[in-house]
Amino acid sequence: MGLKLRPKLLYSYIALLALYAGFRLLPAPSPATLLLYHVSSTELRFIELTIILLSAGIWYAGFYGYDRLDTYTKYIKNDKDGQQVAWLTKGIFVLVMWLPVSSVISSVLQYIAMRHLGLLTAVTIIDNYISLLFPLVGFALIGVGARGLSTLVKRRFTYPAANILVIILIYIGLIYYHLVASTYHRSSIYHMSVWLILVTLVAPYMYMWYIGLTAAYEIYHYQKKVAGIVYRSSWNLLALGLGWLIVTSIGLQYLTTLSARLTKLSIYWILAIVYTLLIVLSIGFVLIALGAKKLQKIEEV
Repeated sequence: MGLKLRPKLLYSYIALLALYAGFRLLPAPSPATLLLYHVSSTELRFIELTIILLSAGIWYAGFYGYDRLDTYTKYIKNDKDGQQVAWLTKGIFVLVMWLPVSSVISSVLQYIAMRHLGLLTAVTIIDNYISLLFPLVGFALIGVGARGLSTLVKRRFTYPAANILVIILIYIGLIYYHLVASTYHRSSIYHMSVWLILVTLVAPYMYMWYIGLTAAYEIYHYQKKVAGIVYRSSWNLLALGLGWLIVTSIGLQYLTTLSARLTKLSIYWILAIVYTLLIVLSIGFVLIALGAKKLQKIEEV
């Protein structure tokens, strides 16, 4: 099959990409944005196009990884680990849809906010929660599958490892809360009180990071107990990919708290940050795609 997608997935990918590109490129650029970054309308269009193309590549890697993993899941649905892998596949599907769906919704919401400034607060709040919801649900499903796999091989979280993970997450959470509480122009980013942000954003993100890192750890230990070098390598890539996405999510949330300050940077520095983030994010989905492709090939032999 090479790098091809099944028709339904391909059509979904094209539809989401077309919607995203349409709402990013078709509306006239805001004069305020052009003035803020000292660029022309043509230059801004070109910048938007490069971001769309990078995003298209990341989305395709995600869709491709899900496609291969879903095919593998169907091969082993009657095996003892079939149900657990099915949970993982569902979670990865939600993660794969996270970027395209949230990007499309965000673009639509920004289009609405540009024409109805009174809705800016509601648009910002909705955008923040949508960005949280997809990865939270995705990693929750992945966590169920990972726990099931670790139970099959009788390889559960050790007490020292659990304590180390909790300590790391406590410090990550404290730093995140401090950044949120001290965010420059916090109201323009969240439009909520600091306590509401803590309860409905900071706490859920910390929970998501915990179950995501736990799942990656359990999958990593699962692959150490199964037979076959190639099989172990496939699961190792999946564990690395999931762990990479969690670490990237932490970095993204830290950076979000600085977004008001970042607007003071030149357009070149902002583009460097955006391109770097997209490339870093793509690594997680590429690792998952490579692992899923290897698993599928094993079953086809």
